[in-house]
Amino acid sequence: MTQPVPETNSPSQTLLTDQEILGVFSDVLEKWAFLPCADMGSVVEGPAPLPLERMVRISGPLDALLVVRAPESFGLYLWENASGGTEAARPGVQADAFNEFVNLFCGHLLTSLRRSAKEPFKPFLPQASQPEQWPQPKPRFSVALLVEDIPVEVRLWIGTPSVPGPTHE
Repeated sequence: MTQPVPETNSPSQTLLTDQEILGVFSDVLEKWAFLPCADMGSVVEGPAPLPLERMVRISGPLDALLVVRAPESFGLYLWENASGGTEAARPGVQADAFNEFVNLFCGHLLTSLRRSAKEPFKPFLPQASQPEQWPQPKPRFSVALLVEDIPVEVRLWIGTPSVPGPTHE
């Protein structure tokens, strides 16, 4: 399953591996929401839409597309753990918590990728995602994770064509 993500602007071509990407996800999840996760292997292709889906277009020294998907229960679980929420959840907290988590994960992932880049990455903003919007080739990195009993999918395409949607430059 190790499919390295190439460094950019670096003659040495040091690599960021699948395990390092998974490690970034796990670290953010544990530090922000105090939740562990387990690797379940590759995601099943041909996915059905999930209630919580966010994609982030990454541009700068490396063009990429990050997609994170999960059921609503994951968003509620994130909110409960990150906020210590014991009162009834207001409408939309699942999506808010999930969006914040994806934002944090992408930021930490870019920090890892930035170590090898000579240029900064452009600002990013998670946006709604649907599988029919994804690039045609299979992602370079894809993994299914289990957070408690909740499945989460992460996909990362490298060198992707532009995906429709707003830019944040």
